Amino acid sequence: MNPTADQMEELHSQAEATLSLLKGYPSCRPLFVEFAGTPKSGKSTCIDTVNHFFRRIGYKVLAPTEGASKRTPYYLKDDYVAFNAWSATYALTHILEGRYGADDYHIVILDRGLFDALAWFELLKGNGDITSEDCSAIHQFLLIGHWRELVDLVFLFETDPDTSLERENRNKLIEEPGRAMNPDFLANLNTAYETTREQYADKFKSFFTIDTGKGKSTEQSTAFEVAQAIVDRLAQSQADR
Repeated sequence: MNPTADQMEELHSQAEATLSLLKGYPSCRPLFVEFAGTPKSGKSTCIDTVNHFFRRIGYKVLAPTEGASKRTPYYLKDDYVAFNAWSATYALTHILEGRYGADDYHIVILDRGLFDALAWFELLKGNGDITSEDCSAIHQFLLIGHWRELVDLVFLFETDPDTSLERENRNKLIEEPGRAMNPDFLANLNTAYETTREQYADKFKSFFTIDTGKGKSTEQSTAFEVAQAIVDRLAQSQADR
């Protein structure tokens, strides 16, 4: 169910009040928010909506283009190990940039960050693309507290393979399966996310799972839930000072 006009107005007021508090501490570190989940689960749409909301109010937001789909060199895309190693280090680069850069961001949004990388390497282990030993070593590196502890919120978007594929093929001229966009791969990826959540969700400060399958939520209700959680976390960080 979509939020009411009164609920959206209240969120707007809370966000403005929290921004006023943040401006009193210009040197405080930004809030880091990671979005993870399967393709066509609504991550990018939600990020665009949430980013727009906070920027319009006056927040300084760093929202780098998703590493996996937009910035990964084309010659890596046939090798999932190289592909995900590049994507993971891309996310880590922006965590460090947001933490130590001179732009004093209020919020850093990561579309595929540390948790997402953990899940993809779990998938690669299950597929036999990397050994258990290598997967464990990569997981240990990604979980080093120096950067993991900077991630304040993780939102895991989940949807079933049929819904992902229906969204992928909507308005397309062909429904030919892709290397990743096929039922078996998506089901295995969902399993990897669940396994990783069970293993590591408690390593992150706040972890939310959002089911975006057909009939489960709307784009607006999902964005409202995420924005509210971000405002609440920002307000709590100020209360803890």
